[in-house]
Amino acid sequence: MNLYKKQPNHQFQPMTSPIKRLPAPAQHIREAYRQLVAEIDELARELATTRFPNVLQCRPGCDECCMCFSVLPLEAAILAEAMKDVQLPKHGNTEKCVLLSGGLCQVYTARPIICRTQGLPLGYVDEFAGTIEVSACPLNFTDDYSFGEDDLLYMDDFNRRFVKLNHEYCRCVGLDPGGRIPLAGFYQNK
Repeated sequence: MNLYKKQPNHQFQPMTSPIKRLPAPAQHIREAYRQLVAEIDELARELATTRFPNVLQCRPGCDECCMCFSVLPLEAAILAEAMKDVQLPKHGNTEKCVLLSGGLCQVYTARPIICRTQGLPLGYVDEFAGTIEVSACPLNFTDDYSFGEDDLLYMDDFNRRFVKLNHEYCRCVGLDPGGRIPLAGFYQNK
């Protein structure tokens, strides 16, 4: 198995905007994001149940992949809305996601796209090299696991659509589309 190495940082910069003050997305952007998430969820569910029904170790309480990371402004705005009534517990582990409590995501239905695909084998097409890079959870797949093309959830098109939606959101609300908002900021702004 080729473990996917992190893609180069696409010049995203951390943002310092208070999360509570992020403007809500316009309805058409929110609906397009929901549609995108629904498509990803459906493909992820289909892949998990048809290709890997007894392989995936992912279940409530498994938080091995739940690390602190950052999201684009559109997802931060959606998460901020989902967290209006959520009380985040303090936990001393600065590497774990601040949205966890007892190993469970406190905003599971509104979790970011990256969280929706964790555990599955993800395929990224490298058009320049003419290869498919694979990212897969080592808890689910051994290093020597051999994936077929139909075993992979290809994220390239989803990611392009998401970045386009994020650009539209940022243009509408006057934010830098290249900025990223650390999830740790959700705890700091509660």
